[in-house]
Amino acid sequence: MWVRVISFSFWILLSIGMIVLSLHRNSARSVQGFHVHIDEHYPQMISKDSVDNMLKLVFKDSTSKQKSEIHLKRLELQLAQNDLIKKTEAFLTLDNVLHIKVLPRIPVARVKGKSEFYLDAEGRPIPLSPNHEADVPTIVNDPDVDRFEALSALSIAIAQDRFLASHIGDIRDHGDEVSMYVIDQKYQIKIKSVDDIQTKFKKYKAFYAVATDQGLIGDYREVTLDYSNQIICKRNTL
Repeated sequence: MWVRVISFSFWILLSIGMIVLSLHRNSARSVQGFHVHIDEHYPQMISKDSVDNMLKLVFKDSTSKQKSEIHLKRLELQLAQNDLIKKTEAFLTLDNVLHIKVLPRIPVARVKGKSEFYLDAEGRPIPLSPNHEADVPTIVNDPDVDRFEALSALSIAIAQDRFLASHIGDIRDHGDEVSMYVIDQKYQIKIKSVDDIQTKFKKYKAFYAVATDQGLIGDYREVTLDYSNQIICKRNTL
């Protein structure tokens, strides 16, 4: 009986040893290359070549880093420090290739003042990309940082509406008020708050349809949307 126990224990220890040895050999293998995938559903703010270059800087040598020394989460955080990247996912495959999935940041507005940059949905700045030019609403002055979030919300509301996206041109922020220039018209739309912006724009579109139908749209120089149940208009003076 003791012979059986010893024999059984021997085979268990041998199996464990082989597994450990296999894992050690596998972890000691070097990474054979990178495969970068940039999600096609996101704006291509950064190129694969740029990510490849970032990886080479991280590793110093793109093919000699041992698998056992790679900390994937740390690598993801390092890549996400790039201002054009929202998130990355890294994983190693059995053929020792490091795969990097990149989710670029999404611009929703463009600021064109003394400095030029994009804003994301949370109002955080994104640098201009050498790889992609986003077709988003444009703010043509230098708003204060504390206005970025409201301007992003306004820009999203405009971009998501097909009529407004082709109707509203440049946006100018005045600190306590925003002016929107209307394409092919002589008036501006003014708004103080983006609260309930969808309702305000819905009322504006109804006003525009009626005023156009009645031939009055060319008489106005200013349309204000901040009043709860009405739109206030200023006519051109003779």
